[in-house]
Amino acid sequence: MENIGKIPFNYEWRNRWIIIKEFIQNPVKEIWFLRDKFKVSELYTGLAKRDRDLNNPNIPQWLNFGYWQEETTYNGACAALARKLGEIAELSPKDQVLDVGFGFAEQDILWMRENNVGAITGINTTEIQVEIAKERVARAGLAEQINLQVGSATEMPFAENSFDKVTALECAFHFNTREDFFAEAVRVLRPGGKLALADCLPRVGREINFWLRVNSNKMCIPFANQYDQHIYVEKLKKHGFLNIQAIPISEYVFPAAVHYFTQVGQQISKHDIAIDLQKDNPGIEAWSRDRGWFMAFDDYVLFSGEKPN
Repeated sequence: MENIGKIPFNYEWRNRWIIIKEFIQNPVKEIWFLRDKFKVSELYTGLAKRDRDLNNPNIPQWLNFGYWQEETTYNGACAALARKLGEIAELSPKDQVLDVGFGFAEQDILWMRENNVGAITGINTTEIQVEIAKERVARAGLAEQINLQVGSATEMPFAENSFDKVTALECAFHFNTREDFFAEAVRVLRPGGKLALADCLPRVGREINFWLRVNSNKMCIPFANQYDQHIYVEKLKKHGFLNIQAIPISEYVFPAAVHYFTQVGQQISKHDIAIDLQKDNPGIEAWSRDRGWFMAFDDYVLFSGEKPN
């Protein structure tokens, strides 16, 4: 894997100057971003209302960066990432699964069809996503196997030892806090059960500083969640998880994101985007020094851990 190290000095200061300029142009808005207010549901409600394809039953409603090792389309890459998470979770028939922050439940439909799990319960704080996901699940004929509801990742409305697997696909960075989610996940898992996450975080060596705080707040990410994969593993251990895995996949995620945002900026629908990393791979640094820096995302890791028997 490419070792990106620290962002070059000139890019770091260029990015800081852009933030300063935004503050000068609109200080009221930028001061609001600096407050520790995390309204994730408002962020994703706004995104949903701007999506002209949202209510089209023939178009998948994936909402992740995607896994682009072999895929060349957005929907294909998003499904591939869901499959990777299903693999690390070791989803199997008869599993009772809790999927936290399920978006529009595309991965739940995929796991039900391809992994034949026993049942999936989903919780999500964004009401419009829950509403639309329920419609999509019903249309797929899976309403009896997939139960979706509004709920918090850090205050789960479930009894201890309720699930065989707990999953979180590209959403745990939003939880306030992610560590509180770890505590809830280990509580609701049955002995021997497994937690599996696909998560974005600062790369090893990135400074955890004021600039990261600014960008975190803009992305509705609690600053307490900003730590690298080594600390992430230690926090999983702290909450009792065993046999922890951390599988970095940034090289198959973020280089494609460079192309993705370029094409979206050209008004190309994400469903029509074509990206082939075999032919044109800008590298991880191209992401980290620009949009990755501003989004506070420059490492992508699949994590898993087991609750002791």
